[in-house]
Amino acid sequence: MDKRNVDIVLVRMDKIGDLVVSLPVDEHPVFQGRRTVWFISKGMGFITDQSAPKRNALEFKRGFSPFEFFRMTGWLKKNCPQTIVLLHCPWWVSMAAWWAGVPERVGRRSQWHSFLFLNLQVKQKRSGADRHESDFNFDLVEHGFNRLGLRRTVNLEFLKKTYLRLVAPNPYGTLEVRGLKGRAYRVVHPGMAGSALNWPQENFANLIESLAGEMPVVITGTKMDQKYLQGLLKLKGMPNVHWLVDELKVFELLDLLSQARSVIAPSTGVLHLAASLGTPVVGIYSPRKVEHPRRWGPKGLYATFLVPQVAAADNFDPDVMNEISVPQVLQIVHELETGNVHPGTEAQSSI
Repeated sequence: MDKRNVDIVLVRMDKIGDLVVSLPVDEHPVFQGRRTVWFISKGMGFITDQSAPKRNALEFKRGFSPFEFFRMTGWLKKNCPQTIVLLHCPWWVSMAAWWAGVPERVGRRSQWHSFLFLNLQVKQKRSGADRHESDFNFDLVEHGFNRLGLRRTVNLEFLKKTYLRLVAPNPYGTLEVRGLKGRAYRVVHPGMAGSALNWPQENFANLIESLAGEMPVVITGTKMDQKYLQGLLKLKGMPNVHWLVDELKVFELLDLLSQARSVIAPSTGVLHLAASLGTPVVGIYSPRKVEHPRRWGPKGLYATFLVPQVAAADNFDPDVMNEISVPQVLQIVHELETGNVHPGTEAQSSI
């Protein structure tokens, strides 16, 4: 008798932006009619819960612990999935899949633990950054299941245009509490995880002052963003500036992002959330090859970005971000909001 309760497990145990650009891969036709579950990092469940359609997901702490390892192996043994696809995960997750005896273990060949624990390795050099992270995920699924005997997907390139759709849980309730009106404010999120070059704080301050002269500006962030906010503290209490740093729960953040006139941010998870909510977003991106929007840009109906107009590389000085000026960002914001710039394209700065 078949004990299988789940057919396929997909794993992306990483940060917000990484998960947002990875979840759409389950719209690949190989998953149609299959019982699929995601393994995600602790605290990321709000994304799968608010996605449309909602995804089934289990949260695990990313760091290794015997408790998390045996919790995962126990679940795998109980539910008996046929296949596990490791888009990105720590080494111990690969070992857990092997330990639990999952028959088909698909993942990237470039990771050291893939040689030990995976039996269906797909060669990918993601550091080459020649395509979007979402494209890498679709290619991994496509080539992995081709090796299992599935035919090639004819419309794969069209499928790669798929992006995550999120639904805010209570937007009008949150706006009422915060004294805001829908589409009558902008959100600026100056902070980031620090994995890429950021726009100078002085530029963000000047941008916010200009935007606040037009309509309210909401500034968001967490304690982890503090080093990017020191130069903006002078804006607290300024007319039309709502300083909501470290004041929002994740669901309130989704609510505010969903009703903003536009969202401006560097390469960070908040930008990806806003794009998935259907809000116009302007990303301010690094030209470094591995940080470039070609690899990590937001995906959505109304998403665009600015990047210094230099050849992609890995060794740029942080001062290169000054090549993006405040007037250029303001212009792109206004053009995107009025439909005069084509979403999803790269609006380059000029040196």
